[in-house]
Amino acid sequence: MKLLLAILVTTLIVIAAFFILFSPGEESRRIVEAEMAGARFVYARAYARDETTGAGGLADRLAFVASFPAFTPLTAKQRAAGAPAVMLTVTPKDDSLDPAERPGKLYARFLTADALAGPGGLVKRHFEQGSPYDFEELYIAPPDGRIFFARCPKAHSGAASEACLSVFRDGAFDVELRFPPVFLENWDALYDGARGLLTRMTKAAARKKR
Repeated sequence: MKLLLAILVTTLIVIAAFFILFSPGEESRRIVEAEMAGARFVYARAYARDETTGAGGLADRLAFVASFPAFTPLTAKQRAAGAPAVMLTVTPKDDSLDPAERPGKLYARFLTADALAGPGGLVKRHFEQGSPYDFEELYIAPPDGRIFFARCPKAHSGAASEACLSVFRDGAFDVELRFPPVFLENWDALYDGARGLLTRMTKAAARKKR
């Protein structure tokens, strides 16, 4: 009897785990609406990276997480496994400096003279020792990084985060991306996917309004 009970309990645990990992669940089906800087966003709750984004409504910042390269919401299985993902933070654009100008106007004064071949056809540049970016490396799309740039931690630098950072402007918004360095090989798909995701979110809002 005890053996039968143990088998039954084990079976129920396995079934419950299966549904947790593989069923879509209420969170992934829930649709959220948010408004920022006069623009409306509609997205699945599963994209939200924090409670504010998950709640929707008026916002001055929206934080999302998506799979790569599909830019779909992470499944429960992917989250549990710690699958590599792209984190996006969307804010109203900062009029002080266009992100495309950062390589030339902000980072250039801290760079050494050397330039090396990087992944995905990017150029790898080193920051000077003692600079604010001493523990990072800069990757830029030729010729000047206006199309794409990313700051990534040096290998074995001891940096707290192993994520690369890139920022681009999309209309009235600045979009910050954080992603694993391995994604640099497909940086163009990274940018296209992020832009496409934001377009889908805002177009969905426009369709719903009509």
